[in-house]
Amino acid sequence: MVEGSTASRRYEKVQVIVIIVAMEQEAQPFILKHSLKENNPSPFEHGSPMIAYSGEISAAAGQMITVHLIWNGRCKIHNVNHVATTAAGVSAYASIAAFKPDLVISAGTAGGFSELGAKIGDVYLSTKCVFHGRRIPHSVQPSRDGCRSTLEEYGFGHFRSPPLGHLAAAAGVKQGVVSSSDSLDCSAMDLQLLRSEGAVVKEMEAAAVAWVCQQLSVPFIALKSVTDIVDGDRRTEQEFYANLERASEALQWRLSTVVGCLGGTRLGEWAGDRASGVDISHNCGAEDSGGSSGGDVVSRKFVSDDGDIQQWLFSAAVVGLSVGLGIGLSLVYLGRR
Repeated sequence: MVEGSTASRRYEKVQVIVIIVAMEQEAQPFILKHSLKENNPSPFEHGSPMIAYSGEISAAAGQMITVHLIWNGRCKIHNVNHVATTAAGVSAYASIAAFKPDLVISAGTAGGFSELGAKIGDVYLSTKCVFHGRRIPHSVQPSRDGCRSTLEEYGFGHFRSPPLGHLAAAAGVKQGVVSSSDSLDCSAMDLQLLRSEGAVVKEMEAAAVAWVCQQLSVPFIALKSVTDIVDGDRRTEQEFYANLERASEALQWRLSTVVGCLGGTRLGEWAGDRASGVDISHNCGAEDSGGSSGGDVVSRKFVSDDGDIQQWLFSAAVVGLSVGLGIGLSLVYLGRR
């Protein structure tokens, strides 16, 4: 059992990362780059389809971290990758039980919306994950405490990712809402719901992994590389396979950067919502592949603990007092003239 709330765990150092990937084509570039080895025997229940690859990766914080990449495996009946939400949810649950990670990442490829700026090869870090395929409209269910809760909102999920503005800038990735369903195509209703949720990325696994992580209080993010344009003219399956290799390579570079940045640090350090004036530079361990814009050397400012907050407040007070005193003296001087 995983202890502590998701929010509180944002202030624990990230030392073990689990990465859930649906397709072998998406997983192989990262496995090969970091020389991850298949777990043998498997850490999962006998007969489970997913395959775990593990290894140690050098992080920017100057230490080695443990990474477990879980490929959902191949269907024995149809000989295809185990894509979509069911396999992703099972893999997430089994991996958290086996490896006790500090962070889970749903990594893979996805469709993007050109009207929101998405291009082939762009990589997106989730701000929130939702289901656009779990439609339970206008359903109300009484809860144990007598309150009325809507199954419609339950269906969407609304799984928020930790605020990681500095990380996105450091890794050279975009940010946005990631939405999941079990279908590759996009119906008129899907499109309406995707737009109503502000989704910039459409895919088939992330929200299921996010739900498992929410239940077990494990921090979660999704990282998705664009293979096809949802609101474009080409057929989705044709565009997807035409760009799968390119998008998977872009994913590997950005995923390596994100892992290199996060390893040995606290998620709260990457929020990007306030600064202490402490400037820390990290080399996040991945070279630029020419995809999404952004370098691999990270300069970031953050509040690391209560001591930094107090120091920042004291410095701000001193600056404010000095400015106020200077203005006051100037006014006195002008008045005497």
